[in-house]
Amino acid sequence: MISRCFSSIRADPITITQAAWSKINDVLKHKESFAFLFSATGGGCNGFNYNLETIDKDKFDEFHKTKIPPSVVTNQNSKIIIDPISEMLLIGTTIDYIKEDYSNNIFENKFTFTPKKDFATTCGCGSSFTPRDF
Repeated sequence: MISRCFSSIRADPITITQAAWSKINDVLKHKESFAFLFSATGGGCNGFNYNLETIDKDKFDEFHKTKIPPSVVTNQNSKIIIDPISEMLLIGTTIDYIKEDYSNNIFENKFTFTPKKDFATTCGCGSSFTPRDF
């Protein structure tokens, strides 16, 4: 949760759709992982790539021992930890999961990432983005 000084507004830094939570739950159960780590890495056709990977309990606990505590978004038993170093780049991002649907020309299952237009732009691949100047 993000809490701002002089405000009572509390909101998750990212949005995760029900389709994405369903897939996240499934992956965590089958991989016997503890959580997902959401981060941004340098590269891609737009400057930064979205990175979503599974982590174990030890790695999760390591993040909580750092000077900057990470944001954690939860849904039932599933957790997504947002890398504190990447968080400012990821605020406003929506994570979705789409399934193949040949009638709508969707030929693969995949997570998709959509930045909030005020914060970043993305290219057609949907896996890289460029933060906007503030």
